[in-house]
Amino acid sequence: MSSNPSSNWWMFHGDPAHTGEATGSAINSGSVAGLKLTQSINVNGSILSTPAVVDGYVYCGLANSLEAAAQNGGQFIKVNLATGQTEATFNWSIDPKERDTHGFCGMGCTPAVTGGKVYFSAFDGKLYCLNQSDLTLAWVTDLRYADMPHNQPVTNDFAAAGTQAKASGWSSPLVAGNRVYVGMGEGENSFLYGFVYCLDANSGNVIWIYCACQYVDGTNNLPNQLPAKTIRQSLPAGFTTFDGQPVAKGASVWSGIAHDPDLDALYCATGNPVPDDQLPTLGYTNSVLVLSASTGSFKACIQIPAETSYRVSDIDIDIGGAPTLWQINGRKVVGIGCKNGCFMTFDANTFDIIATRQMLPFMNDGSQIPTVDPHGVDDPSQPFPVLTNDQSNQTQGENFHGTYSTAALCSSQQKVFIGVGGNNYHYICSGIDSESTPFIRALDWSTLADAWALDNGDPKKYAVAADPNNPLYKMAGESGISVPAVVNDVVFMSTTRVALYAFRVTDGKLLWSDVENFGAQTGGMSGGYGYCMGPAIAGNYVVAGALVQGGNGGVLNIYALPS
Repeated sequence: MSSNPSSNWWMFHGDPAHTGEATGSAINSGSVAGLKLTQSINVNGSILSTPAVVDGYVYCGLANSLEAAAQNGGQFIKVNLATGQTEATFNWSIDPKERDTHGFCGMGCTPAVTGGKVYFSAFDGKLYCLNQSDLTLAWVTDLRYADMPHNQPVTNDFAAAGTQAKASGWSSPLVAGNRVYVGMGEGENSFLYGFVYCLDANSGNVIWIYCACQYVDGTNNLPNQLPAKTIRQSLPAGFTTFDGQPVAKGASVWSGIAHDPDLDALYCATGNPVPDDQLPTLGYTNSVLVLSASTGSFKACIQIPAETSYRVSDIDIDIGGAPTLWQINGRKVVGIGCKNGCFMTFDANTFDIIATRQMLPFMNDGSQIPTVDPHGVDDPSQPFPVLTNDQSNQTQGENFHGTYSTAALCSSQQKVFIGVGGNNYHYICSGIDSESTPFIRALDWSTLADAWALDNGDPKKYAVAADPNNPLYKMAGESGISVPAVVNDVVFMSTTRVALYAFRVTDGKLLWSDVENFGAQTGGMSGGYGYCMGPAIAGNYVVAGALVQGGNGGVLNIYALPS
């Protein structure tokens, strides 16, 4: 049984605009209650990404594969959507010293599946291209170390006594025509640079490279202008070097890159600088960097405004999600969320900021909530410290409670949906303040005002949560670090519970859920560590993978409407 090709979820968030909106499906508010779990597959390692679903098959990578030596490597799988059978695999191993800063050795991105090929970046700093039919290797290009046969001269490997993480591939590849675009870097290493790469989709040869670390304040970098320290051999034709200290290092592009072919524009979200600081930050950091897709030349850099942070003391507020593109009355718009809690829209052509809103809640008088985004205690014996707003506002700290998510659209209702809350493995106040903060926000896509009705409480909450069966605000620490997906008048959202929910787009009514068939959190660190990073929707199927406790540490669930 094949899914409708026109409804394929073929790359991150479904398409190059990262709309997260599925088409060609019978799943709606009237039918979604009939969605049944047809396959639950105990895969050979944890899943830290949204799968791709193309022509009746699921394509998904594992973060740590049990089939790699000592789990130091990854596995990519091709699963029959109807039968649940794994019909092909691709494995790679790496030296443990080469793995990601979080200890992962495989991959954590959504693959792009198109033109008979499968593209993905991995934690070993490489971009892989596999043959779609059998997952045999077509080509692989090293983006961490110079790969001269592929016209790739950069070696981005700097660390203090070998103790810091190496450049890794979290960015989900964008394929447009015969080109592949991907980010590569590592924001946790103070010595590394961030880059955007454009490669030939057929050969893996590099066409252009843009360094996301601005070299000189007030002057924009040129494409193929590379830090001299990253070059350890003769440069290929067309490349130049910058011999100096950039304005800031870091600026890693963690997420997928969005593309508007009519504007010849790439929208690349960047991370924080090293050393870090409060907004505004130096260079191209904590921003959307806009480049020409054809040449790599600079178009614009739109930084998250400083006044949008929940606390002025917020730092380490890099952008973990991807930009989303849509149109409002013919005007092309880019939407982006930030770990500081802000969601921002700007004009895709003029780059003027249209609207911003802080998604974390305030009291009705406009004051901050002490349990939201607290800073000031780093003591594992006090996982829930009692802090005042003054204490938090005077102490720099990472905002764990903002958004790491990518927005999904409902075009018919002109709404934007985005997950709220962060990672749940920190000892102190991890994830979300679930008593005041919903793990998903519904926004009007023009004004960014809440699109679901609010109650009369203090702080105000979504009124639909008064239903005891509605999960919003119910489970302590349940965060929406994942990405939502929309189909017709239904929005799906997964959480760290680990769970998957379907809400009615118009008002947030819970229509369907699965809180039983993924598995439990691992219980690590602060007592809860488990992820379902979001569903993919193709035809009448919904597919989601997870990192869980037990088994082999990962599960892939396939749901379908009855035939």
